[in-house]
Amino acid sequence: MRQGLLMRTVVISWRPWAARILLDWVASRGDELVLIETTQGRPSLRGDHWKGVADLIPFDVPAIVARRPSQAVPLIEALEPDLVVSFSYPHLLDARTIAAAKVGAINVHPGRLPQYRGVNPMWAIYRGEPEIDVSVHRLASEFDTGDVLAVQTAVLDATPTPEHILDLWTATTGPTLDAAVTRLVAGDRGEPQPAGDVELLPLFSPRDGELDWHETTRTLMCRWTACALGGTAVTLPIEGQRRGVVGLRVVSDAETSAPPGTVLSSLGHDHIVAARDGLLLAEVE
Repeated sequence: MRQGLLMRTVVISWRPWAARILLDWVASRGDELVLIETTQGRPSLRGDHWKGVADLIPFDVPAIVARRPSQAVPLIEALEPDLVVSFSYPHLLDARTIAAAKVGAINVHPGRLPQYRGVNPMWAIYRGEPEIDVSVHRLASEFDTGDVLAVQTAVLDATPTPEHILDLWTATTGPTLDAAVTRLVAGDRGEPQPAGDVELLPLFSPRDGELDWHETTRTLMCRWTACALGGTAVTLPIEGQRRGVVGLRVVSDAETSAPPGTVLSSLGHDHIVAARDGLLLAEVE
């Protein structure tokens, strides 16, 4: 729904799903999209995600693929935006980008702050948290440290999938952004985050993707889903060797007394395997 005046908005994102959520939000408000900024990543976090973002860009909207945020600053300043909104962007945006926004520069962080600060809020899912937050905060001089303007909490399914998480983010991000913009327009600074050092959570390591059938079905689904969203390969032992797992699903209402890791059936790349408390269908490479 429309709230307040029309906003000239810059969208900054690296992952296509995050860019789509922001673009849909801008369109739903009737605001003016004046620029999309994306990036090829950074040395420790690269990928072709920016190409998916590029596919979403309307033909009549300027766009820039910036290796460094500073490359986009002159263009952003010239456009004189009201809002700068980022979501899933691997670079720290600089002070000039923040200052260019007349109403405010904000970031969508799909995690609870400050506990899940950093480029990998998927740790909340990996650790099996029962809920996840979508937080909108002011951009600041350090990652995810700005004053918090709005938060919405979503309850996870018992055995979450990537599709479930994306649906939760899609449903909660727009209303959270609306609430944040209402506070920006009113001149509300938001709530400062607690003082003190908070560790920036790291990317998943290859070891984090090495899962084990002795875990519960919920633990395995949480860890596989988090790794899938974070771009980390997952392996599980199948018939004596570790195999790359590209899909994982719970076999509904299935009970088994088979030891964890037992392959009960196989068809092509699909294997039904016993976990500690149930069966999972694993699609392997």
